Amino acid sequence: MADRLTPVHRRLLVAVGVLLLATTAGMAVLWPTSERLPDADEPPEPLVAATVLDVERYTEDVDPELGISGERAIIAVEIEEGPDAGQVAELDMHLDGFPPISAGDAVELSPATSPEGEREYYISDFQRLPVLGILLAIFVAAVLAVGRWHGLRSLVGLGLSLLVVIQFIVPAILAGRNPPLVALVGSVAIMIITLYLSHGFNEMTTSAAIGTSLALVVTVGLGMGFISLGKITGFASEQAVFAQFAVEGLDLRGLVLAGLIIAALGVLDDVTISQASTVFALHDTDRRLSWATLFARAMKVGRDHIAAVVNTLFLVYAGASLALLVLFSTGGLPVGEIINSEVIAEEFIKIVVGSLGLIAAVPITTALAAVVAVHRPEGAAPLGGAHFHGSGA
Repeated sequence: MADRLTPVHRRLLVAVGVLLLATTAGMAVLWPTSERLPDADEPPEPLVAATVLDVERYTEDVDPELGISGERAIIAVEIEEGPDAGQVAELDMHLDGFPPISAGDAVELSPATSPEGEREYYISDFQRLPVLGILLAIFVAAVLAVGRWHGLRSLVGLGLSLLVVIQFIVPAILAGRNPPLVALVGSVAIMIITLYLSHGFNEMTTSAAIGTSLALVVTVGLGMGFISLGKITGFASEQAVFAQFAVEGLDLRGLVLAGLIIAALGVLDDVTISQASTVFALHDTDRRLSWATLFARAMKVGRDHIAAVVNTLFLVYAGASLALLVLFSTGGLPVGEIINSEVIAEEFIKIVVGSLGLIAAVPITTALAAVVAVHRPEGAAPLGGAHFHGSGA
């Protein structure tokens, strides 16, 4: 393999190698040790699976000023786990604010002990794992049917990405490590693993890896600057505040930047591999194209990609914050005051900084890929157009 590497590709591989060594060293230094992890709270008694057999609704008299309907129900459930497995329990409960429930629903019961020492149960939630399992199976089947071998490698990359997040990023933040640094090291590790796993060891992937890394640097720099200038504290997120109570000394502002880094990576690697693939596809059609011509033609595709993905970024964040937007809209506040609030300003910074990183990624990756492409030997095998949009990052 080494004797077929062009000088340009070899230099880029050296850069990837340095990046890989730095990432490996960073993970070794930041890796959370058990003594640094906070003591976990004593876990509650596990929920118990049950099936609803019957629902008998009735209404009790309540004060209208309380704002509740008074609708209640006696719900018969068959307990499927624990010491009372096989028994039928009758639960008398309010239905106000509770999702519609009917016979045949699979539910989770929360066990409790009454003051008299008797074991009681309350409906805590619905069982969703079977539905999620079906959805996951459909997703895997669709990826394999359309992506085939590339799809399989993409799924493996997705699994490794989840492993890095669960085994390194989250525990390292819990252990008190710097959240943005942890997110950056973990993101680069995910990027290198998934890009080469999904798209192979070749010039196209190397160009995308370097382009993603440079665009990630731009994103991190802009994120740090505008989170500071915007006086973002991280306290706008209710979940983040709860996390700070659970983890002493947690840097909430750093957590905002860490989330931005990880979210940006998911878009950047798709954009960079698409641009690199476009460059090599164009070069495969005519090996005589100059760097300037190749760059100009690929950028036409890149501009379309920027327009589509920037809109996608906005819709993703808007969809995730839709309930919040509805809540603000009912408050009668001026638009300027709504945008100025930290909870909206934080999302605004994420959207715009992520978009700027995306915009930077297109010309950077296109230029790099064009340099590599024009230095390929005449008999080199075609590379372009062979990527699959599902790198798992």
